Amino acid sequence: MTEFFGETYSYKQDIEKVKEILAQQHFNVEPYREKTEVLIQNNGKMIRALITILFGRYTLTVNQKNYDQETIFSIDQCAAAIELLHLATLVHDDVIDNAEKRRGLTTLQNFFGNKNTIYLGDILFTKYFYLLTSLAPSKEFIAYHSSAMEKVLTGELIQDALKFHKQTTLAEYYQAIKGKTATLFSLSAVSGVWLGKKNKQFDEDNLEFKNAFNFGYNLGMAFQMLDDLKDLNPLVKNGKPKFEDLKAGIYTFPIILALKDKSFQKILSKGESNPFIIENYFIENPDYLKRCKDIIDHFLNEAQKALEFLIDSPESDQLNSLLTNLRLNMENYNI
Repeated sequence: MTEFFGETYSYKQDIEKVKEILAQQHFNVEPYREKTEVLIQNNGKMIRALITILFGRYTLTVNQKNYDQETIFSIDQCAAAIELLHLATLVHDDVIDNAEKRRGLTTLQNFFGNKNTIYLGDILFTKYFYLLTSLAPSKEFIAYHSSAMEKVLTGELIQDALKFHKQTTLAEYYQAIKGKTATLFSLSAVSGVWLGKKNKQFDEDNLEFKNAFNFGYNLGMAFQMLDDLKDLNPLVKNGKPKFEDLKAGIYTFPIILALKDKSFQKILSKGESNPFIIENYFIENPDYLKRCKDIIDHFLNEAQKALEFLIDSPESDQLNSLLTNLRLNMENYNI
């Protein structure tokens, strides 16, 4: 299925339905239609969609004891909507980063320029909200999604404000990735529970909601941190351009940990123009990468705790497999 999460899962029918819903999101304006629809249908990992489906189906089974197709379709629609939201943020990211490739394809901004690509990303946001209005059980559900979208954008702003800031703390880094990455993971899990319970209201003290949020948050943090670690780990050869964050002045957590070393601060100034100096530093100081792995393990352990409330089921098995496969991914890269 994905680089991070293994090859198989038991919900292909749901994922195919999500792909169908995404394929129906048409753009009517030429010359943008074809390229944008190709991007939408080049589905990527679809991790967030799977999380929504798993929590939705699990909760529906536990609380209702029957599967009604209307609710299942709403869960699949929500999974597709969250994928559209994620894609919209990526389209805007590509403009900001002046990226040439996304999911192996030439980015929209390379075809249409920055201004029009921003508009195309905005249209993806509107399609996300359009899907939400067709499935939302209440205004509160839409408000919850709107709040999550605000947190995603705030995380991006925090990250931008910290560029080239050599006093960046781990807490500030956490705040940035919580917004830009972990929020969508927790939104995916909470949305699945919400729809599966067939509730109109959100109860933050409800154990099902609370544990779904904690699972998504901690998995999202671990996911982003592993991705950041790969960018600097000299042992990782994954085909992606290396040092992209460093070149842009974005200091991820391996860099932030090493900044406590005064000699590294001097190396960093040189490394921004020649990132391989940074790579050599981490080869010579492997304890930093080991500490990074320990931090990722902490978040994965917290995500595991959040699943302890689930009874044995195909859905809970699959959610546990997500964590197992992420750990295996670290081991495969000798992290």
